[in-house]
Amino acid sequence: MDIALAAIIFIGAFFVFYSLLGTNTDTKAGNLKEEAYVVIKQITNEDSLVKVVEGNEVSVSKLNDLKNMDYDELKKRLKVSGDFCIYIEDEKGNLVVINNSFKGIGAPTIGLDGTPCSQK
Repeated sequence: MDIALAAIIFIGAFFVFYSLLGTNTDTKAGNLKEEAYVVIKQITNEDSLVKVVEGNEVSVSKLNDLKNMDYDELKKRLKVSGDFCIYIEDEKGNLVVINNSFKGIGAPTIGLDGTPCSQK
């Protein structure tokens, strides 16, 4: 009887732990998606100070302006709290080197193809 009770408690604890762990992961993923949407909206919105898309084209000069901006200031302007990396892919999913000098704009702690986001 004691073994059966211990097994039931163990199984119950396992399911409680698993459900709590699963919920936290979904919440983090949801927060990341939300912040990604905010960044995309900010760089494409006509009224935004950090807009880099004009019509259907990306402005390289505006990307250079963002690249030269202080990272913390850029986070404030984009209205996000987490780290991010803005990068461009071609139609095949390959990273595009911007202005032949950098792969992305954002946190140096985020890697793109083995290099920090803001490097070539």
